[in-house]
Amino acid sequence: MKRIFFSVMSIVLVAVSCNKISEEHLEYGEISVKLTDDVSVDVVSKVFTELTPEEAASYNVSIYDAGDVLQYGPVEYASFQTQRLPVGTYYVVAESCSETEAELGKGVLRLAGRSADIVLSPENLSQTATVECTVANAMVTVDFDESVEGRFTDLKVVLSNSDESRTLTVNESDGQTEMYFNPTTLRYVISGTFTQNGKEVSVDKTQVLEAKSNLKLVVKVNLENGQVSMPSISIDTTLDTINVVEEEFNPYI
Repeated sequence: MKRIFFSVMSIVLVAVSCNKISEEHLEYGEISVKLTDDVSVDVVSKVFTELTPEEAASYNVSIYDAGDVLQYGPVEYASFQTQRLPVGTYYVVAESCSETEAELGKGVLRLAGRSADIVLSPENLSQTATVECTVANAMVTVDFDESVEGRFTDLKVVLSNSDESRTLTVNESDGQTEMYFNPTTLRYVISGTFTQNGKEVSVDKTQVLEAKSNLKLVVKVNLENGQVSMPSISIDTTLDTINVVEEEFNPYI
């Protein structure tokens, strides 16, 4: 498992004492924010790598109060500036991109997290908020096994989210394709025409996608018994347990 972390070098917040009104009586509190993102790539090893300011520059950072009211941001790490805030309870939210940005085109991996509550008081003016950013969306891979080559026309997989606001099509000619979806109930339709007998085949299924889901759809032909497996599904959410579901379709019937 690979963990990547970086620190925002001293975000200074001004703690305003409730019984002091004038500007010269403001008490200054300093909050350092540490952002960590946890991307699972290896079950055995754990590697800590600190991001440079350039690598961290595009992360969005926001500050909220205890009532979940936005006090600052979202701004990119590169533009983060010192803020004046009254004494109270706050928390910090960070994300590598927004949910909307995560689904542009084929999508990108989205990392997001929230710090524990931070209490600014005249007696405690220096704290560190740690935001642990974890994978917030799901990866879906579509692959066409070499056994389907030349056996179908217009073989494709169409994927859509629960409200059908986003639809992606992967054709056999596209080869293995990786996509990202925000948590949803994914619908996928696999269709094509089996050239040997001209029969149209189709599979219409749904799969619940949660944060960190890793879904792989493999379209293949079982050459031993003439059946078309549509599809072989491998689901990996923890990287140490893989559930495999196979659904067979026989185009000869």
